[in-house]
Amino acid sequence: MISKATLFSFLFLIASNVIEAQIHCGLVEITPNTSVNALMTFDNFTSYNGGMIINSVAKIRIKVEDQAIPDPLCSWSLIMTIDNNPGGGTPANEWEELNQYGSGLGTNPPIDVLEIKVRNSCTTSPIDGVFQTFNNHGDIIDIIAPMLPITPAGSCGLNVNGPGSFLSNYDEFNFDIDIRVKPNFSYNPGIYQLNIRFHLEENP
Repeated sequence: MISKATLFSFLFLIASNVIEAQIHCGLVEITPNTSVNALMTFDNFTSYNGGMIINSVAKIRIKVEDQAIPDPLCSWSLIMTIDNNPGGGTPANEWEELNQYGSGLGTNPPIDVLEIKVRNSCTTSPIDGVFQTFNNHGDIIDIIAPMLPITPAGSCGLNVNGPGSFLSNYDEFNFDIDIRVKPNFSYNPGIYQLNIRFHLEENP
């Protein structure tokens, strides 16, 4: 048995960014299903060796309205970023330490032990279904890239970035978020936290 439990606390801050666009997009927003605080506890060999997965830890629901009907010129992009509170003294590549058990002679877990997967039924994201990792505070991963030409809703194609809504085009405008953590025995036992932020905006 492992004598001291290592707890990993995940706080997902799902950004509800609303942008009142002046030209093309009437409304661009994220509608999260819930604010998520997911806790994983590693206290046995099985969890350390196999890691842990939480499927559908969050759902991101997108709604983008276009003012320029019938000429859909509104284009949007969606990213996720990592925050480990470097202002509080956390090194750029480590989890934020909330509490540590024991002498702390080892190292704190690096950010890249967390893996994140984004998926939906239309596989609209270029990273759909593949676990991604961050390395440092402020790293950015594109879910929907800021690309032209616009891929319209209803096509169920790659990188759909035109006007639409999870209410009318659910398979394209809804994203499930899965997380996986696989640490090892060399890290200091304790409670650690990372913040994942999702940001959607109109492309210029």
